Amino acid sequence: MKRVSLISNKLTPYLFLLPTLILIVVFRFIPIGYSAWLSVMRFNIVMPENSVFVGFDNFARMAGDEWLWNSLSNTAQFTIASLSIGLLLSLIVALVICEAWFKFSGVARAFLFIPFIMSIVISGLIWSFIFQVDFGLLNAILRMLGLPPQQLLGSTSLAIWTVIIVAIWRDLGYMITIWSAGILSISKDYIEAARIDGANRFQEILYIKLPLLKPIAIFLTVLGVINSFQTFDLIFVMTAGGPARSTETVIFYLWNMAFRDFNISYSAAIAWLIFAILIVFTLIQIKLFKAEEVN
Repeated sequence: MKRVSLISNKLTPYLFLLPTLILIVVFRFIPIGYSAWLSVMRFNIVMPENSVFVGFDNFARMAGDEWLWNSLSNTAQFTIASLSIGLLLSLIVALVICEAWFKFSGVARAFLFIPFIMSIVISGLIWSFIFQVDFGLLNAILRMLGLPPQQLLGSTSLAIWTVIIVAIWRDLGYMITIWSAGILSISKDYIEAARIDGANRFQEILYIKLPLLKPIAIFLTVLGVINSFQTFDLIFVMTAGGPARSTETVIFYLWNMAFRDFNISYSAAIAWLIFAILIVFTLIQIKLFKAEEVN
């Protein structure tokens, strides 16, 4: 009886974990395996039984796919611009609202966090109306100032930057919150010691706060890269990848291949390409974090 009771006690935790494990296997591991299978097939969406194994042909096709490279270029531009501007702007705001003289830091952080918790679809629709040529708020203001209206979402050179601005606005509050948590966790002893040594505000930031905030910067950078590669709904609502594919990111191109052109196998291969790129950034993150721990 004791042996049965002992075995029962050991199995009980796993029985509680079993429903979650089943969900993970069904909705995570099986789709991943199925995606890997699709990427080496020429999948026939009408008659799946007639699908043909093609090996790495789908991956080889990527080298000559100009629209894939165009989407990767747009993704890189979107990622670098939104991340660099967003990180710098959010850091500056976080440094200001975390100062002792700023009395409304909690209210400011809550107010700035609102765009992040809003539906991305709703945010995209609101900004699309703001940038609308005929009756948008932006062009209405420009007309009042005697300036010509701007067709921002219809310009091949400006559309991507318009989406970048909206993405920065959406994520700014989240970044400020993370920066603020890091700034407020810095011991006041460091600041007081620096002030005793005659350091000014700028030197405090440059030589004390910024070095101690490196792990936060690494975290936000890698998370920002992953989120940028997965940005779909904002682009879908605002530009649908246009004009002339100037805002088509790699995840949007994947969606087009899968659900517009019904090339399921090639889209699965693109998904694995995105996975490989993100894995590289994740490994970089781990390496940088380890370097910070050593230092």
